[in-house]
Amino acid sequence: MVKVGGEVDAFCTKCQLTLAHTVHAVVSGRPVKVECNTCHGVHRYRDPPGRATPRPAGARAERLPRQKAAVVAFEDLLAGKDLSGAQPYSPKRTYAENDVVDHPTFGRGFVSAVRDAGKIEVTFRSDVKVLVHGRA
Repeated sequence: MVKVGGEVDAFCTKCQLTLAHTVHAVVSGRPVKVECNTCHGVHRYRDPPGRATPRPAGARAERLPRQKAAVVAFEDLLAGKDLSGAQPYSPKRTYAENDVVDHPTFGRGFVSAVRDAGKIEVTFRSDVKVLVHGRA
């Protein structure tokens, strides 16, 4: 499932390559605006070459009514979290999804995903960062 702040492979219009992008806006479960993690260019989402949804020959693309991208304020995302349980970030601690952390550089954020045993994605006001955790 694609979500705002998550990562998706997309064709970068500046780099002219298929690269990892951070999702900025989602409409109907599909990314519509992304930022290249390499050049930091922000552009509309483009399917990587070869992964586009095939259409029958001669079929026209169905035009959907234009919808505004859902932009969610950081404060709204943070409002549903338990701020009283905010912990100072430490790579030695282990975190779970939705834990609130206070980072010395990036400020307050929340764990939006646990990537694997040693990495977490933390959503801060300015960016989504991948941090280590559970290091003894």
